[in-house]
Amino acid sequence: MDGSGASAVPVNGKARTSSPCPPQSSGELRANPVTSASWINPDQPRDVSTLASYKDSYQDILNERRQDWDFVFMTRTRKDVPKYKHHVPRSPEDIKQHVLNSDRVKYTVERLHGEKKTSKAELLKQAEAILDEMAHALSMKSVRGFAFFLIKVFKQLFQRVYVNEEGVQMLRKMMHEYPVLLMPTHRSYMDFLLLSYVCYHYDLPLPAIAAAMDFKGMKFFGWLLRHCGAFYIRRSFGTDWLYWAVFTEYVQTQLRNGDAPLEFFVEGTRSRTNKSYIPKTGMLAASLESYFKAELPDTMMIPVTISYDRIVEESLYAYELLGIPKPKESTSALLKARSVLSDDYGCVHVFIGDPISIRQFSNGKIDRVLHSLEPRYINSVNKDEMKLINDLAFHIVRQQQRHLVISPWSLMAAILMQNREGIPVRQLVKEADWLKRQAYNLGAYVDWPGDLSTDDIIRRNLLLHKNVLTVSDDDMIELKLVRPGHVNKPIKDDILLNAATNLIVASYRNQVTHLFVRDALVALSVNSCTEETMSMDELFQKYSLLERYLSKDFVFQPGQTKQDFDLAILSLKHSGALVIADNFTHISDIAESKAAPNAAIVQVKKSFNKHTTFYSQMFEPFLLAYWVVCQHLLSIPIDVHGRPLPKRAKDLTKDVQKLAIRLLEENAVKHYEILSLDLINNGILMLMDVGTMYKDKRNNETWLSPNSVAVAAVADELGAYIELPSIPISNFTSSGRSLVMQAKL
Repeated sequence: MDGSGASAVPVNGKARTSSPCPPQSSGELRANPVTSASWINPDQPRDVSTLASYKDSYQDILNERRQDWDFVFMTRTRKDVPKYKHHVPRSPEDIKQHVLNSDRVKYTVERLHGEKKTSKAELLKQAEAILDEMAHALSMKSVRGFAFFLIKVFKQLFQRVYVNEEGVQMLRKMMHEYPVLLMPTHRSYMDFLLLSYVCYHYDLPLPAIAAAMDFKGMKFFGWLLRHCGAFYIRRSFGTDWLYWAVFTEYVQTQLRNGDAPLEFFVEGTRSRTNKSYIPKTGMLAASLESYFKAELPDTMMIPVTISYDRIVEESLYAYELLGIPKPKESTSALLKARSVLSDDYGCVHVFIGDPISIRQFSNGKIDRVLHSLEPRYINSVNKDEMKLINDLAFHIVRQQQRHLVISPWSLMAAILMQNREGIPVRQLVKEADWLKRQAYNLGAYVDWPGDLSTDDIIRRNLLLHKNVLTVSDDDMIELKLVRPGHVNKPIKDDILLNAATNLIVASYRNQVTHLFVRDALVALSVNSCTEETMSMDELFQKYSLLERYLSKDFVFQPGQTKQDFDLAILSLKHSGALVIADNFTHISDIAESKAAPNAAIVQVKKSFNKHTTFYSQMFEPFLLAYWVVCQHLLSIPIDVHGRPLPKRAKDLTKDVQKLAIRLLEENAVKHYEILSLDLINNGILMLMDVGTMYKDKRNNETWLSPNSVAVAAVADELGAYIELPSIPISNFTSSGRSLVMQAKL
């Protein structure tokens, strides 16, 4: 959590006489004052009378809590809690003893005893210490106490918490019939708290939650989370085979016995950018190994999508992306951040998706009989199974994206990022209404109240996000500087402050990029064409190249490039954005075109329109950041062998950021997003993926050196799709200043 202050100085342009937000009407929402002891004082609930408690199969689970005693809810008897049909009751201590006595751990102890000459007693002692550090101690007494606290917090933070009840009823049935993996999106610290509260509210089993070690060190809260189902794991295990054995057995025994549904984040970590991250497969592989070895008849994976109108950590994320480290997770930091309880974070939507059966997903793709040749307790997932797991992980993320609830502010943010100098409210209303229709056409669920005018909806969302913008007396919207609340001294660097505000707004635009990215790749390809026409084959080649370049920032299902391309063509053609001719009217057209006679071609000039221009500009910052990475790599001095000097990966990222600062200072570029360390790092990973970087390991650190010829080729290809700096890049060097961190971190 973070508390952030905001300056009334506009980010761009001259200062105007302005108010921090639009004037409030009687129907608008107001934040209520809160004290540091708000969870024990009488409730001061938000005015949610203008918001529906039920809509489109979503039910607000805070509605009853605003009208009833929280203590009664906390102490009530939980009825008809489903249990896995083959479940044998056992305590958290019983689970730990099972792990220590398992064949897997015994086998690993024997192997390490022979390899490392460490005594078996010492290895078992290490295994016990790992379990003590890792295991949860789920207790309903602790859960009830924490639920009482969470109710108070959620009622202060959010207007509504909507849950699709059809998904809840489906989940209830699945939990009785199968072992269940709950796999939510990860945008906030609130994610696992909200999902656990949803389970408590609907009398579902509380999940065992895979949590990072960061939370373990929090005094009292680390203990409380452990007693509410969190089990703590390291971020990487390396070659610690004993840890691997204990971890794998701990996860799998709970699935086999159905002790609790298992919850983890397939993205691996919180998304600081509000986009879906490329999925990680380690936890998923450990969870599904029991199925591959025929220890389970099936396992159900449940994608859960959690959509926020406003992210509690928005300012924290922005400064973290700029290089200011986040505060360490601690109880004192949590208490200091309680000021966020006085702010309004809008609504939350929790969508519990359709179950994915591993049995059905893997049908015909793997052969489980192969595992009969070795003992089940030996860790082994073969090549075909790993490919299946990777495809499944991408499929789960795509299912999560399908059910994201798009807030009006996300559409507004996409427009604001293309109008940084300011935009009139009237124009924003018009543009948002247009973009909403495009989102609808692509199958998105847009949370757009039907009983309000577009103007009212826009003004409500301007009010909700008044911390990042001002609305002047003449209805002109401008961004304003957002100062961090987690540093001890003020930051005076305008580049840093401007970048932070832009990254906050861009993060909400990123909530809709998954909708438009495929159409945008076609739009970028068409807009970069210098010919009158373009063949579909050439267009597909350009699309495929851009997809590969952007594959570290956006989730593309492996092996589905042609299908995605065809759908994007169909979408743009349907909206009138792409003009395609199936034949030629004149013989001269055939001579001038590179396409074969009677082949479908794109009429380039007629396809320059609002759709293709808007989509291209939405994704230009990503390509520009990659281009800046290439320019820095091409400026690295060479060694005596004529090869650019190698650098540590983390130093390379910082040096690219220095070059980006110089470009922004000289107004050579306009996109502050190129300062994002996440975006720069993805650019470097992309260059490694396409084979333009030499990689070396030194003292457990990665050192990189560019292949200058290959990097230059990529830079030229990227430059064809974006507006390049008006000043020659040779005028800049990466030896310029870095961001001046005047704040004491």
